[in-house]
Amino acid sequence: MTPHPYTPQRGAIAVLTALLLPMLLGFMALALDVGYVLLNRNRMQVAADAAALVAAGARQHGQDINTAQALALHATQANGFTQGLDQTVVTVAIPPGGTAAFAADTQYVRVTVSQPVNAFLAWVFGITRTATSASAVGGPAGSSQPCLLSLASAASGALIVQGNSVVTANNCGIFVNSSSNTAMQVSGNVTVTANPIQVVGNYTAIGNVTISPVATGSAASANPFTSLAVPPFAGCTFTNYTRTGNGSLVLTPGTYCGGISITGNHAVQFSAGTYVLYGGGIQFSGNIAPIAGSGVTFFNSGNGSTYPYSALNLVGNVSLNLSAPTSGLYSGLLFMQDPLNTLAANIVGNSGAVLAGNLYFPQANLTLTGNSGTAIPTGSVVAQKVSVIGNTQFSMTNVYGSGSASSARAGLYE
Repeated sequence: MTPHPYTPQRGAIAVLTALLLPMLLGFMALALDVGYVLLNRNRMQVAADAAALVAAGARQHGQDINTAQALALHATQANGFTQGLDQTVVTVAIPPGGTAAFAADTQYVRVTVSQPVNAFLAWVFGITRTATSASAVGGPAGSSQPCLLSLASAASGALIVQGNSVVTANNCGIFVNSSSNTAMQVSGNVTVTANPIQVVGNYTAIGNVTISPVATGSAASANPFTSLAVPPFAGCTFTNYTRTGNGSLVLTPGTYCGGISITGNHAVQFSAGTYVLYGGGIQFSGNIAPIAGSGVTFFNSGNGSTYPYSALNLVGNVSLNLSAPTSGLYSGLLFMQDPLNTLAANIVGNSGAVLAGNLYFPQANLTLTGNSGTAIPTGSVVAQKVSVIGNTQFSMTNVYGSGSASSARAGLYE
C-alpha cells in the first residue's frame, strides 16, 4: 500500500528541518563573518609590515624617533588604516619592547594596528563586533640582504651576466630564486663578485668566467619590498609630456599622464620629489646628457585603458646621475614599477653613471647595459629577471652614500 503523501514521517522531516534551519543559517553567518575578519586582519598586517619597514629605514638613515613614528603613521594611512578614524588605533613603539634580543634597541620599531570589525550576521550567536589587530617589528637588515635579487621562480636565465662585464656586490649578496638548472647564466669575459651568491636551482658558466662561490639548491629569498605602499593616483599634473630639439629642461614632481618622452639634444634636471608615470613610462632617445636629479623617485604605473602601462626605457647616449631621497616614505627608492605592469625595463649606464637608489620591478624583467662603470651606491636591484649585458663595470654596495656605515635597508623580524 502506497503511503499517503502527508504521512507522519514527512511531517517529522518538515519539523526537523524547521528546527535545524536557524542553526544552519547561524553557522553560515559565522563562517562569513570569520572570513571577513581574517580579510581585514590581513590588510592590517600589510599596513603594519609597511609601516615597520618605513620607520626602521628612517632610523637607519639617521632620522629621529619622532620622524620615524610620523612616517609609520603615514604608511598605515596609505594602506587604509588612519589613526583615530573608525576606531583605528596605531601604536609605534621605538624601541619595540618584548622579549627578543632587540627589545631595547632604538634601531628597531614595533607597529601595531588594531580596529574593531563589525559582524554581518553573527549577531545570532550574540557576536556584534570583533577586536582585530596585527603587528610587525622592523629593524636593520644584515649583510645577507641582497644587492641583486631575481624573483622568477622557475625561469631559465633569471639572472644573465654576459659580455665583458664586471659585477661587484660589496658587503651584500646575489640571490636567484629560480629552480631552473640554468637559473643563472654567466658567459663571456665576466667577473661576478658577491658574498653570498645563492641560487635555488643551478647555473652555467661559459667562457673566461671568474665568479665567487655559488651555493646551489638554496632556499628562495624573500622579496624585501613586498609591503611597500605604492603612490596613489590623484589626477594628472601633466599630460603627454613631450620635448624635442635642443636645450636644457627642468622637470618638477607630479603625475605625468602619458609619461615622459624626450628626444634630441637635451640636458634634463629632475627636481626633488616623486614622479608618477601614469602610462607612457619614460622614453629617452638621442643625446640626452646629463640626466640628473637628487632626492627623486620614479613610479611607473598606468591603467588598462586611457593610459595603458608602458615600458621604462632610459636608452641612447644618456648620462645618468640620479639619487633617491634619504628620508620620507620612499627613502632609498629610485625606480619602482607597478606590480600590474609586466613590461620589461631597459636602463643604459654609460661612463660614470650613478643610480643611487633601489631599482624595483616586481613583475617585470630588467636589463642593465653600459659601456663603462655604473654604480648603485644604495640598495638593491630586485626584478623578475635581471640581465647585465655589455662592456660595463657594474657595482652595488647596499649602503647609502660613499661614506655611510649604516645599512640602507630594513627587514621584518616579527
